[in-house]
Amino acid sequence: MGRRKALLVIIIFGLMVLFVSPLTTSTPVPDDSPAAVPEEPADPAAASPSPSPLPPAQPAELKVAAVTDEPGLALLQRQGEQVAALHPEIRVDWRRVDPSEASAAALQQLMEDTDIVLLPNEEVKALAVSGSLLPVDSAFVGESLSEQFGALLSQVKWNVYLWGVPRDLDPYVLVWNRNVAAAVRGSNGAAAPSSLSQWLEWPQKLAEQGVNASWLALDPQDPYALIAWVGAATGRRQDEWFEPSEGGAAAAWTGQPYEQALTLLSQQRAGVAAVKPDTADFWSAFAAGRYGAAVVRNSAATQGLAALPSSAAASLRIDRSLWETPFVWPNGDSFALSAWTPNQEAAVTWIGEMTGRRLQTENEEATGRLPVYRSLYDGEDGDRPALASAESERFPNQPPLSVAPDLPEKLSKLGAMLGEWLGGTPSFAEWKERWAASLAESQADD
Repeated sequence: MGRRKALLVIIIFGLMVLFVSPLTTSTPVPDDSPAAVPEEPADPAAASPSPSPLPPAQPAELKVAAVTDEPGLALLQRQGEQVAALHPEIRVDWRRVDPSEASAAALQQLMEDTDIVLLPNEEVKALAVSGSLLPVDSAFVGESLSEQFGALLSQVKWNVYLWGVPRDLDPYVLVWNRNVAAAVRGSNGAAAPSSLSQWLEWPQKLAEQGVNASWLALDPQDPYALIAWVGAATGRRQDEWFEPSEGGAAAAWTGQPYEQALTLLSQQRAGVAAVKPDTADFWSAFAAGRYGAAVVRNSAATQGLAALPSSAAASLRIDRSLWETPFVWPNGDSFALSAWTPNQEAAVTWIGEMTGRRLQTENEEATGRLPVYRSLYDGEDGDRPALASAESERFPNQPPLSVAPDLPEKLSKLGAMLGEWLGGTPSFAEWKERWAASLAESQADD
């Protein structure tokens, strides 16, 4: 009996051990050995077959024409090389068009054999209306569209779309010889004329003081020079006098400040020097006192003074006060896209790069032509005018009164008439009549 009880106790104890042992073995035993270093990840290329390699991008051959001079083309080519480093798939074949040969008909024919043309803003709308261009809205990447000035965008916009991408602007300025001005105005005020009444007295005062200087110098074949001077003398918009008078052709100038300004030019024509301000000789003579004032592009003024010895440059002063009027001609250039291009995507990409911030700054440093991005005028970089802070009613924020497609034709006609007039023919009365009749004819055609 005692033996049976002992056997039963042993069996019960064995069963208890059997049930308890799984619980004790399930608890992990800490290991004092160091953790294993994870293996390097497997090479994805070795883990799975690689996709078939893409074929190399096919180069896009772009034909680009530029209405510019030889130095201008050389600069474009250097900038094009920088773009090529970013986009080796785009190749460019350059062609230069002399500005004197860039008529409306020549430009329209040129578009049929090119992908991109750099041309004056005034030519863009006529080409768009003729069907020679494609819209370039997609070239304005990021904030580049909001960076643009209203005076520029309005010149390349038609029928809601944008047909040109502005590259630069180069409005006209007045340049004064300080010594000539001081001799005429005296020690109390060496300031040059700042109103129409003062302009009307300026030539006579030079004569009275015995100053042997032309009272004004301007390019005889440049209509913008005449427009800029009339705007400076009258304080009026530079595009206003392209609009015919409501009184008809015979009354186009009656009672207007333009009448007085142009009469002054007519009566004092002998004191107007018909010269081109693009030579070192001109600026040397200007600094020496041969001219009292000159109407030139901003780029010509800045580069002309920079090329002079400091003592000579100190005798000249650049006056941009005429930019304080509602509108002056920006005289800018834009890239336009041909309607016949087979490489639209590549062309838009290339235009976007060529009008970027860095190349705009480089263009200004090389040529003196101003950039088109508003933010580039915010800092104190160089001698840029304060265009970014200009009021909304002032240049360069106001569009022109008219961006009619026939504007290039009007400008060409005005340039030819200006050359004739300063050359001695026709009479001023005949000149006024012809110009007023031209405006009236243009209005009738519209």
